[in-house]
Amino acid sequence: MKIKMKYFTAIIPIILIFFSLISCDNQNAIQKENDTMVKIGYFHGGRVNKIYQAYINGYFDREGVNVKLYTKNLKDDEMFELNKNESNEKKDEVEEGQFGKISGVEIVDRIIDGKLDGGTIGESSFLYSINNGLPIIAVAQLGYDSLPGKVIIIRKDVKINSSNDLKGKTLISRRAGPGDSIYLREFLKDEGLDPDKDVTIIDGVNDDDYLNPEWLNENNIDGGLYHLLGARKLVLANEAYVYRPMDWMNSQLSHAVLVFHEDYIRKHPENVQLVVNAYMKKLIYEESLPEEEKDKSWNKAFMMGGEFQEMEIPKYDLPPKVRIELLQEMEDLLFEYGEIKKTVNI
Repeated sequence: MKIKMKYFTAIIPIILIFFSLISCDNQNAIQKENDTMVKIGYFHGGRVNKIYQAYINGYFDREGVNVKLYTKNLKDDEMFELNKNESNEKKDEVEEGQFGKISGVEIVDRIIDGKLDGGTIGESSFLYSINNGLPIIAVAQLGYDSLPGKVIIIRKDVKINSSNDLKGKTLISRRAGPGDSIYLREFLKDEGLDPDKDVTIIDGVNDDDYLNPEWLNENNIDGGLYHLLGARKLVLANEAYVYRPMDWMNSQLSHAVLVFHEDYIRKHPENVQLVVNAYMKKLIYEESLPEEEKDKSWNKAFMMGGEFQEMEIPKYDLPPKVRIELLQEMEDLLFEYGEIKKTVNI
């Protein structure tokens, strides 16, 4: 019995050391995961879907950076983390325009509040942020409209044969920041009309309404500025027709950027670089595919290409350099329309 007790007493320290090592390993693993974790706010759109595709296809994981994408559904307040394994289950929500509808301004607000480290936002949201002195830095350009990706469509029973026929009509722009409302007004000016006198404009319409033919009819909406996917859906359903793709101004003004809080960049520059590296590898892989192998399903989550009536889905550049000239041109428009109070040195 004494021998057994001595043996048991002798192995206690060994057991304690063993579990101590396991605990240390677990703590180190948790610390490493936290150190490489990057919380990115994500709005689901054609200009940013390569980030989503990189996420669900493991590009960030293979690069060694623990990216978490956060978004929210239309009209909800709470964000949720995107599950990489639920991508196929999101198709119905994507088609209904509900999934991933967090605005650029909402993403920036959450970055400033410390709930997110970075995000995918449109050019207007970025310019609005830096104009207001917020510590937001763009590290990469995402998608942009190389060919028109926005369009004026008209309800099927409204006949527009000339600019004069637009007078007295009611036109809408989508809930997508000030850019869309500016593009619509620039269209009307190019048609020789006064946006404030000749037509009625309703800005900031929710996705579920602006894609709903019943809502358009009930509210006597004659047409408006639409993004390509929404326009295509209504045109193919014979609910509307294309009046004019966005050829009245530089279509490339409509683009998105990947941004981070400047404090996060300062503290974790390696994580930011890994995120950009993974994103670029996704683009390189896609460019290597033959055209016939690229996804052209028009499902926003997975599509890699698509053309429709002289328009196409957004393009992505390699390397993804932020284009200052586009931001400056858009900044001038925001200032002209009173969306920002001053211009800044971008």
